[in-house]
Amino acid sequence: MRKKRLLLTGLAVAMGIFLAGGSVAAQAKTTNKTVTFGQLTNKNTNRLAAIRQAARQQILKQTKAKGSQVTAVYKVKLPKHMTKKATLTANGLRMNLLKNSFKVKQITIPYTQLKGKILNRYLPKTDRTARVKTNKMVALTFDDGPDPTLTPKLLKTLKKYKVHATFFEVGQSVSRYPKISRAVLAGGNELGNHSWNHPDFNTIGTAQTVSQITRTNRAIFQATGTLPQYVRPPYGNITAAEGKAIEQPIIRWSVDSRDWSYLNTSQDINEVMKDTHGGEIVLMHDIHAQSVAAVPTIIKRLKAKGYKLVTVSQLLNYQALPGLQYFGAGDYRTTGK
Repeated sequence: MRKKRLLLTGLAVAMGIFLAGGSVAAQAKTTNKTVTFGQLTNKNTNRLAAIRQAARQQILKQTKAKGSQVTAVYKVKLPKHMTKKATLTANGLRMNLLKNSFKVKQITIPYTQLKGKILNRYLPKTDRTARVKTNKMVALTFDDGPDPTLTPKLLKTLKKYKVHATFFEVGQSVSRYPKISRAVLAGGNELGNHSWNHPDFNTIGTAQTVSQITRTNRAIFQATGTLPQYVRPPYGNITAAEGKAIEQPIIRWSVDSRDWSYLNTSQDINEVMKDTHGGEIVLMHDIHAQSVAAVPTIIKRLKAKGYKLVTVSQLLNYQALPGLQYFGAGDYRTTGK
C-alpha cells in the first residue's frame, strides 16, 4: 500500500513537472509578438530613426565587424515605413533584413539598446524609462580630444571625485590615440562624435558633413568596438538636411564656458559656476591645460550645491532621438533651428 502511494505521488510530481514545463514552453512561445514599427514608435519618425541607429550597432556586433566595415553598415537598407513588422522576443527586437554585404538575414536588438527609443509598454520593466528629477543634475561635456596628456589627467580627476562626463572627440585624434578613447569608456564615461577635423558643417555641405561623421564613427568603432550615439557639430552649426542624413541625436549645450577664448583657470571656474543650474549641459574642452585644471574646483563647488554630475544620456533620460538637437534637460528642437 505504501509503495502504491509512493508510486502515485511520483507520478503526480512527474505530471506536475511535465505540465509546468509545458506551460513554460507555451509561455515562451507567446513572448514572440509581431508588431509594426508604427506601434513601437507611435508613428514617430525620430523613434524609427533611433531603431535604425540601434540596428547598425547590432549588425556590427553580431558580425564581429572590423572598423573598415563601418561605412558599409550605413548602406544596409533598414525600415523606413511604419507598416513594416518586427518581432518582440524574450531577448530583444528581432528584425529581418534585406540582402546586404554583411550577409545577415536577421538581427535581434537587445532591449537595453532600445531604452527610451521605443514605447515603454513594449519594453521589459527593467528597461523602461521613468520620470527623473533633473533640477539637481548637471552634465559636464568636453570637446576636441582626446589629448595624449590632458585627457588622461582629466579622467583621473573624474575617477577621484566619482563622477562621469561625456567626451565629444575629433576623429583624427581618436585614430592617433585609440587607447585614450578606450580609457574614456572604461571609466564609465560617454563618447560622442565631434567630426573628423572640426570644420564648420554649414560651409561644407551635406555630403561632406556625412563623410566627416561616418569617418569619425569608423575611428571610434575601430578604437572601442562601439559606435557613438551622439554628434556634436563644431561651432554648433548644422542644417536640417545634415541632421536628417546623419541619423544621430545632436547634442548642443546650455552653458558655454568659452574656456578656449581666455585660457584662464579662475575664469573657467567663474564662468561655469555663474551660469550653471539644474538640467544644464556644460561645454568645456579637454585640450587646454587651464580648463582641465579648473575641473576639480568646478566639481567640488557643484557638488557642494547638491548637484549630481552625470552623462548626457542620464541627463536626457536615455530619450535623445535622431533628428533633434538637445540643449539641456527638456530643451530640444528640430535640427537646423
